[in-house]
Amino acid sequence: MARLTRQELLEKDSFMVLVEKIRQFFVDYRKQLLRSLAFLGVVLIFFLGFLYYSARQEENSRNELALALEIYRTPVTKDIAGSPPGGNNASFATSTEKYQKALEQLQGIASRHKTRSAGKIATYYVGLCLSELKRTEGAIIQLKSLSQEESDYGALALAALAKVYRDSGDLEAETKTYQQLVDRDALTTPSETTAMHLARLYELQKNQKRAIEIYEKVIRDFPSSEFSSEAEQRLKKISP
Repeated sequence: MARLTRQELLEKDSFMVLVEKIRQFFVDYRKQLLRSLAFLGVVLIFFLGFLYYSARQEENSRNELALALEIYRTPVTKDIAGSPPGGNNASFATSTEKYQKALEQLQGIASRHKTRSAGKIATYYVGLCLSELKRTEGAIIQLKSLSQEESDYGALALAALAKVYRDSGDLEAETKTYQQLVDRDALTTPSETTAMHLARLYELQKNQKRAIEIYEKVIRDFPSSEFSSEAEQRLKKISP
């Protein structure tokens, strides 16, 4: 029978000592380890449950939003079939009736899903509904709140807010809002179009200096745009 060398015996003994230490550790701390494993199992179950719940809530919020937007986009015509408002084949007799119905649905979604994308989109459409219903102050409050976000939702709200100010005849507020859009340079609103509109607003307020700055920005930042030549023409007319 082959005999182990001294080095092999030492290595074997070291390994066996390590194995024994590990075994003894598990024996000594078996209860603590089992409790720790049980605790981790509970945490894992709660975590997976949270993920499942969150996914279901996200899906529900999107479905709710889709139904509310269906109402928002429903044509305003007499409902000959007599279907209830907001159904797939329904219509509304007046735009006021339609926007009021959509508003009720959208407000609920915005309240229940504030932090989700569906809730933010619902808030945007709440502002649009209020604007259509001539409830300007309410529309401004909704859109202004959402516009504070440095996101596409915020940029959309700013664009809608600018229109609300324009419809209400508040030229100064409309100008300030368009300036925010230009400064933010959001992808949801074409930059050159927004800048040109802002420059015209400054012209209307006789603020030639700011108008010139914006026209120069259009020429500098969008040289190949169709608005570049228009900006050059406007510059020639208003430059001192």
